[in-house]
Amino acid sequence: MKPQFIALIILGAPALMFGMSGVRAYQLAKEGEVPEDFRDLNCDGKITYAEWLRGGIDFRLRPSTLVPGCQEIYMVKTPESSFVVRCEAEPKCRLAPDLKR
Repeated sequence: MKPQFIALIILGAPALMFGMSGVRAYQLAKEGEVPEDFRDLNCDGKITYAEWLRGGIDFRLRPSTLVPGCQEIYMVKTPESSFVVRCEAEPKCRLAPDLKR
């Protein structure tokens, strides 16, 4: 075997796997439970790509116990604590730890 072919296999296989995992992460995030408008996880008014991905993969939505009539976004790994509270009325986005104080 030629050294160029071996180098292509050594460098190309991990790059191909990394690309395929990125495509799969995008698919999972697109099918996520949290609507795309609610994926601002730090309530700064901007949805970054990382927030969009994490909001679709790691988070879920449920009715709020902290603020009646609103929705809580909680992390799948820790469902007992909410992360962000989203409401129709102002303020539309609130961090849940700030509400518990």
